[in-house]
Amino acid sequence: MKFKDIEELAKWNDEMVTKYHKDGTLFESKNFILALMEKNRLKQIIKLSDVKKEDTVLDLGCGEGHLLNLLPEVKEITGLDISKVALSRANTLLKDRTNIKLLFGSAEDTKFENNSFDKIFCSEVLEHVPDPKKVIEEIYRILKKDGILVVSIPDEKRIKTIMNILDKTRLKKLLYAARKDKDYEWHLHEADLNFLKTIVGDLFHVDKIKRVPFLLGYRFVIKLKK
Repeated sequence: MKFKDIEELAKWNDEMVTKYHKDGTLFESKNFILALMEKNRLKQIIKLSDVKKEDTVLDLGCGEGHLLNLLPEVKEITGLDISKVALSRANTLLKDRTNIKLLFGSAEDTKFENNSFDKIFCSEVLEHVPDPKKVIEEIYRILKKDGILVVSIPDEKRIKTIMNILDKTRLKKLLYAARKDKDYEWHLHEADLNFLKTIVGDLFHVDKIKRVPFLLGYRFVIKLKK
């Protein structure tokens, strides 16, 4: 899928947020198991980042702000997203977090100065953007020399396998109340570790890889360093 400009991309993302997050994100799911697994993913991201009080932090593709809301108080926190619908929800969620700044913009061209951040999160974003390699290059530009990038991506093949098993055992409604196409219409790329390694190239080296949640392991949380 191609987009002629940022406005068209933003409009499409607003449509996807409105369509698939109508009743909230998985973090807000009424399904206790799903909500618990999602919270675990966000906590693993923060744990791997080793955030310090003196850090400047960016959540690139912050969505509705759930990761930002779990962050401890640090020097400076910024969230950037291309969906105004998601940012509006994030503003509501984070209204009492006065140290968090929310901005509208593209992950491919953030407009930040070089070497701006100590820690950058990019969670469930790369599979949704037109040019994920360009996003990685932009992160490299705005991350400080000794900075840490923590990425999370789905393991698409494992998700499809799990969904097929759930379909056959009739457990789909119990564990994953979603249509089969839920994770795919919004995805512009099929993500897995090879996908990440290809777009990262030599810009970053992988420090740690974790599968979450523990038993199903259908998402990767990856810590990278320059």
